[in-house]
Amino acid sequence: MNFLNKNHSLSVIGVKLKKNNKNFVSKTKIILVILFMLSIISVNAQVKFNRNIPNEAHKKITQLLPKGINSFSFSPNGGWVIVTKTNQYFARNIPNECYLKIKELKKKGHKIQQISFPPKGRTNSWIIITDKNTYARYIPNECYTKIQALKKQGKKIKSVSFPYKSSSNNSWVIITTDGNFSAKNIPDECYQILRNLKESDMPGKRAARKINQVSFTPSGGWVVFADDYFFARNIPNEAFKKLKTFQKNKYKSHIISFSPNGKGWSLIANDKYYRTPKDLIRKFENNVAGKSIWKVMKDSLVPGVSVAVVIDGKIAWSTAYGHLQNGKKNYAVHPESMFQAASISKVFAAIGAHKLVDQEKVSLTENLLTSGKLKTKIPLHKCLGIKNFNSVTVENILQHRSGIEGRGALIKSCRDNKIIYKGKNDNGDYTGGGYGGYRSLSSTPNLNKLMESVNITYNPSTNPNGKSIWYSGPAFTTLQKLTEDITNKTYSSWMKSNILNPLKMNKSRFTIHPEKYFKADNLARGHDSKGDMFDIQRYPQYAAAGLYTNAIEMANMIIMINNNGVYRNRRILSTEAIENLVDKDMGVNVTAAGNYYHGGINKGFVTYFSGYPKINAGIVVLTNGDNNIRELVKNAIKKVYGW
Repeated sequence: MNFLNKNHSLSVIGVKLKKNNKNFVSKTKIILVILFMLSIISVNAQVKFNRNIPNEAHKKITQLLPKGINSFSFSPNGGWVIVTKTNQYFARNIPNECYLKIKELKKKGHKIQQISFPPKGRTNSWIIITDKNTYARYIPNECYTKIQALKKQGKKIKSVSFPYKSSSNNSWVIITTDGNFSAKNIPDECYQILRNLKESDMPGKRAARKINQVSFTPSGGWVVFADDYFFARNIPNEAFKKLKTFQKNKYKSHIISFSPNGKGWSLIANDKYYRTPKDLIRKFENNVAGKSIWKVMKDSLVPGVSVAVVIDGKIAWSTAYGHLQNGKKNYAVHPESMFQAASISKVFAAIGAHKLVDQEKVSLTENLLTSGKLKTKIPLHKCLGIKNFNSVTVENILQHRSGIEGRGALIKSCRDNKIIYKGKNDNGDYTGGGYGGYRSLSSTPNLNKLMESVNITYNPSTNPNGKSIWYSGPAFTTLQKLTEDITNKTYSSWMKSNILNPLKMNKSRFTIHPEKYFKADNLARGHDSKGDMFDIQRYPQYAAAGLYTNAIEMANMIIMINNNGVYRNRRILSTEAIENLVDKDMGVNVTAAGNYYHGGINKGFVTYFSGYPKINAGIVVLTNGDNNIRELVKNAIKKVYGW
């Protein structure tokens, strides 16, 4: 029958344990029987729910369910086919050659695992997966080639799925029995979730769950199954609720099929599960301040988050959530996506400065106003009344106590050498110290122009506004100018050659023109507190705020610092430089426990990293929204690991 009937049923095959006091007189026997019955239930825990599928398909699923259903799928013309674990099958209106092949394979002793139909293929388009091989007609060439390549690698194919809605006829996802996947032209967030599920919460360990199946809806929605876990987007609300019900009742869903007209679907589970695997990544995802990370992002209007975690001196895992641009679902965030590092740029600037010291091109303590290495004069504010000012040194710049104007050290007025510094603004914050970006390349000043606004406004021996340090972006712009003056190279090129590339941060760079280097599908855009996207903000103050990087590459910096200046057997910084960087706060902030960290806030970007040298670990969090959720994400990761 090809007509639709709004039928549905929920059926469970199980065994009831009847009480009979005469037959069960000992507790031991009761326990043994219960264990036996549980083993039966675990084998025969079939359950299904159908909505708006053909009546005959509904009846056949109900009839064959006790056998265990391996595959139920729709063909593009509304036909369908069911195959059980015992190799029984039933089909209506599928390609004749496909039907004959199923019959032939059964006679040859193959156990059929799955049958799929490309929705945009020819009338005779299909793939049959058995326990021994795969057989296909008119599937995308690249998909067929990939299947053959995987088989040559000794991989067994578990499932192949094709999106209904795609801009390309070459759209597919292949799942192998070891839980890995290969994909082409599938929804980017679906790829993101598959990528996340492949990650393991410890180095060298296999992922906690195996990916089993991906199903697509005609409207562009999809579902990913990984053992007891599922993730879905844009599927019918009732289907999502039934998936949650199955999960709550410990049923391991393994099939959800959507009819090509978009009105019908069938959900099937063959097994129950009694133990949730230990998976610290999923545990973190589902408990960020008591909510899922997706709920936190939604509530905070932060479109995207990228995370990397270092354990035992290696990148143990990296995951991503949400989108590069709010409202553009085809641009999902990935751990390789490029974000503005914001003020974490200062940490890399500090690493660059220590490298210059290691190369004996400058010392930490020499007076940059008089040594001749800085080719720009920095004026002292007239209110200071100091001659022979000697606090502008690399060391003091890195410690934010150089005298160069910083947050809380902005002069409001002075009289008779008595300086009044600007206090807190209406928001309770000290102004100054940071930078705003520029919207266009034509309006972006060069470094010499930036240096014209750099001033010395305080004496480090005093405490303007009661502060001991004065966080200063202009001081790091001075460091940027010093680097160029010493090396006769542009800051971006010298840092790329001497710091970023040795750290294998091959995609990362200091730039005001990210569109030149990064495609739209790999470039995070900043968003305001309401979730509206900003124009690209350009920061020519590279050392203070101008680095673009991704979570994976930033994690390499943590590995290097934790390894006392060495990355992949290559020394980046001397041990003395690392001691100065961390132990003396010359580039990072350090806690009483000896951990180091730094954050960053640019327009539309909030970033963070922390390193734990005693346990050789670290965390990177990059976000593309003004509302600050970085601490929530970082704390959730720390909590699951007990750091």
